Amino acid sequence: MSSLTLRRSIVILATVASIFGGAVAIRAAAGWTALSAPLAAPPDPATLVTQLQNEKARADAITEELSQVVDRAAQLQSALAAAKARADADAQAAAGLAAQLATAQKRLAVLEKQLAQQASSPSGSSGSSAPPATPRPTEPGDD
Repeated sequence: MSSLTLRRSIVILATVASIFGGAVAIRAAAGWTALSAPLAAPPDPATLVTQLQNEKARADAITEELSQVVDRAAQLQSALAAAKARADADAQAAAGLAAQLATAQKRLAVLEKQLAQQASSPSGSSGSSAPPATPRPTEPGDD
């Protein structure tokens, strides 16, 4: 026999042995699987239907709860928007009041300065140095 024929024979024998070994491994795995999870009796269809109905009822209850949560979230979101609008309005009002306070403080400083000058003047109580009357801005709700 030539070496070429001998090599071909060895390759063919190795291939057949590999295929046979694979088949044996597959049968062994199938046997182990059958032994680990035997089905002695088929599952009861009535039990499966009952379980399915219970799961559907549970899913419906969860859907209802989720709907309520979404509704509550929408209510909270609208309340938050209203609170933000109110806070913005309050901030604008506070800015206006701060400007009025600054103006009033400036006027008060001028009046105190005039009173101090009047008190320190030698003429005492002359009516000619009375502070000029400045119109006072009125605000809604200012009584």
